[in-house]
Amino acid sequence: MGKLDSHVKTFFEKPENFAALFNGYLFQGSEVLSPTELVAEKPTEVFRGTASIRNFISRERDLLKTLVRKRGKDCTYLLLGLEAQSYHDAGMSVRCMMYDAINYTNQLKNARKRQKESLGSGKGAFPGLPGEKPRLVPVITLVLALTEDPWTDCRELHDILDLPEEPVLRDCIANYRLNIVTPGTMTEEELLSYGGELEAVLLAARNAGDKKAFLKTVVSHEIFSRLDFDTAALISEMVHLKIKFNQEDKKEKIDMTQATISFKEYFLQEGRKEGRRQGLRQGRAQGLEEGRKKGREEGREEGREEGREEGREEGREEGREEGREEGREEGRRQGLRQGREEGQRRGVIIFLTKQGKTMAEIRDSLMKTFSLTEQEVQHDIDEYQATLDS
Repeated sequence: MGKLDSHVKTFFEKPENFAALFNGYLFQGSEVLSPTELVAEKPTEVFRGTASIRNFISRERDLLKTLVRKRGKDCTYLLLGLEAQSYHDAGMSVRCMMYDAINYTNQLKNARKRQKESLGSGKGAFPGLPGEKPRLVPVITLVLALTEDPWTDCRELHDILDLPEEPVLRDCIANYRLNIVTPGTMTEEELLSYGGELEAVLLAARNAGDKKAFLKTVVSHEIFSRLDFDTAALISEMVHLKIKFNQEDKKEKIDMTQATISFKEYFLQEGRKEGRRQGLRQGRAQGLEEGRKKGREEGREEGREEGREEGREEGREEGREEGREEGREEGRRQGLRQGREEGQRRGVIIFLTKQGKTMAEIRDSLMKTFSLTEQEVQHDIDEYQATLDS
């Protein structure tokens, strides 16, 4: 995952974000798990084997935390693992099963060690303290799918097994089901249930492959106007915005609707493109008419100078040809200039409209920026509204 992996870990190392993800997945957003109950653990799962079996297996999760919940004299322990996935992997269930299996194996190994130390001799019939059944800490591994297109890969071990047709045999084959959050397949209501800045991350993840849809999401959700630095950096990396943050940005909330020229430029470029297309069409028509007129005039003049019928005929032909060429060139230049200016004005109108500005505010901004009269500005606004109506 590279840079994205680093940003994901930085974001979810914060207990409030980690707890919000698990609360959203397990409890539909209810704050059951508290950030104060989380203790960070080393994410590397290592199996070193035994004296007789000298195998060494190492697997590293993205994050692992212990949930320590105290209720009176009772204390509950739970291991919560997080794996962020930026690409499709049909074998994800096997990977997560390996993480959990190594963790449980090491827990059993430690239980036997404690039993041996307590008994002072030999192997016990069952791992654990004398007279007690083993009590291993449960592990929940949660996968966060940050793929640019919706997760369509396998969600459980049975999906990739060549299972026999007999139901009895199928039921005897152990399965491992993924706990997975897939923003690309979730409704907006489901994403908003996660709350906090995680809400912004999941909304961005759902539209990571469609910048236009992402920009619409940013405009319509207030959370994007007040993000922590780490959240903004993660979203920028997911959506490929190429925002250049500086150290000063870490000291205050970031407004992603204003922090980068990318948003403004997007709408301006859309306006420029439409303006160029209109300008070229108008310029070609105007240039052709001016060229014909100028060609006729030059043809008459040259025809008079060279004399009579033959001169007129030759002059007209040369004049027409030269006039057409010059007319087209002049028409293109005028059309491009006019198209660029109209496109810029159209882009500003679109951008300010998206920002919720009134028509009066838009009119004042155009008059001030482009030194136009109120009548000229009103003409641009009327044309823009006409395109919406059509």
